[in-house]
Amino acid sequence: MKRKFKLLFKEQSGIAMILVALLMFVLIGFSAIVVDAGGLYLEKSRLQKSLDAAVLGGAQVLTTSEANARAVAIDIAADNGFTVIDSEVSTGENFIEIHKTVNKDLTFARVLGFDQTDVAAKARAEIMNTLIGGGGITPVGVELGDEWEFADGTPYVMNFQPGNGENSSVGGNFGFLGIDGNGAQALADAILNGADFEVYDPDDPESYEYVETETGAMVGPVNDAFETLIEQDADKDHCQTYETADNTCSRVVTVPIVEEYTESGSSEVRIVGFAAFWIESIHHFELSGRFIDYVRSGEFSDEGEDYGISGVKLVE
Repeated sequence: MKRKFKLLFKEQSGIAMILVALLMFVLIGFSAIVVDAGGLYLEKSRLQKSLDAAVLGGAQVLTTSEANARAVAIDIAADNGFTVIDSEVSTGENFIEIHKTVNKDLTFARVLGFDQTDVAAKARAEIMNTLIGGGGITPVGVELGDEWEFADGTPYVMNFQPGNGENSSVGGNFGFLGIDGNGAQALADAILNGADFEVYDPDDPESYEYVETETGAMVGPVNDAFETLIEQDADKDHCQTYETADNTCSRVVTVPIVEEYTESGSSEVRIVGFAAFWIESIHHFELSGRFIDYVRSGEFSDEGEDYGISGVKLVE
């Protein structure tokens, strides 16, 4: 009888060993799922963020050249640890898109016969039109005219003296705006550093903002400020011509478009939009340059006119 009990215990001990082995196999399987799934999630997140940054960066120069946009996107992806080749990038007039698949080595899943798997991601950035507000606004207003005046490459001369040229003065108004304080020094500081302004409340597109004009020529401080912007681009070859200038150039400024200068002395004018202006030269009373198509950050809307400034957004 005792012998039978001993045999029974031995048999149960063998079953326990089998159960332990099975549980170990299940445990390894769960470990493979948890560890490798976590690694795949992190790789997917890293890849997606890299591609998002790449298309956003590429879109910033899309208006100057699709080839440049592709090159910039590829460089940004490389800086973030992923090699993107040209065939993985597609561009159009208003978008840039990247599809990328990478191989990810697995760890515990190797026990189950899986050495690696694919991780894929896609990113697309599109250009939006109609800037309605943001920072970096140069407080020199350009009077609204025919739309062709703001077309890419259109030459323009801002004249800071009474009754002379395209930007002629009305009653002591020389195009200067008190967006960020009053006086010559405040104006010069705003030209150098930009001011914050919104055309209207995004929740109420009919509520256009008004701003006071700054009377007086204030030529010295204004000239010095614009000359400083030009000098800051001295070592940037692409900034020396309007065809290749982009948002890395100090001499590309965002100017408000004023509905009309009608009154003498300090008065309020309505700003209806913004245009980008590449500064060619500043000489005494004259600021010469060209309007350009331009991509920058800021607040954009589907409402209002497009004067050549675009924004960038990620889309699904």
